[in-house]
Amino acid sequence: MRPPTTYLLGLLGAATVAFARITELVESNTVSLTKDTFHDFIEAHDLVLVNFYSPSGRHCQELAPKYEEAARELKENNVPLVKVNCMEDREFCRDMDIEYMPKMEVFRGLESREPYRGDRTTESIVAYMIDEFMTDGSGEGLYYQASA
Repeated sequence: MRPPTTYLLGLLGAATVAFARITELVESNTVSLTKDTFHDFIEAHDLVLVNFYSPSGRHCQELAPKYEEAARELKENNVPLVKVNCMEDREFCRDMDIEYMPKMEVFRGLESREPYRGDRTTESIVAYMIDEFMTDGSGEGLYYQASA
């Protein structure tokens, strides 16, 4: 017979995971996309940053709160930050040539796609995307001048 603490720890762990998932669904400033919603969303927006991620990956977990905060800050500029769960949509991520996670890419419609080249901090994501918003996406904007 297992000690009661084993069961309590298991319940606590399950409750923590469930709470985190519910919090993400209720309070998220990012948009979760799937293979069924991706193309329409990207076509409907001039500029989008996409985070292809795995919820179990350590680097993805470290990025998540920073990405969420950046999404909150950029929302007022109408620059959406979206995410694609590559564990739930493996085939789609494979079709998109996602070889590692997290992988962030800047989309300007479906025809223009480039890797995000900034740091994985809230401040860097916001500055990079505001720069992309104010330029044509050539990488010649303020972000690069300031970080050079």
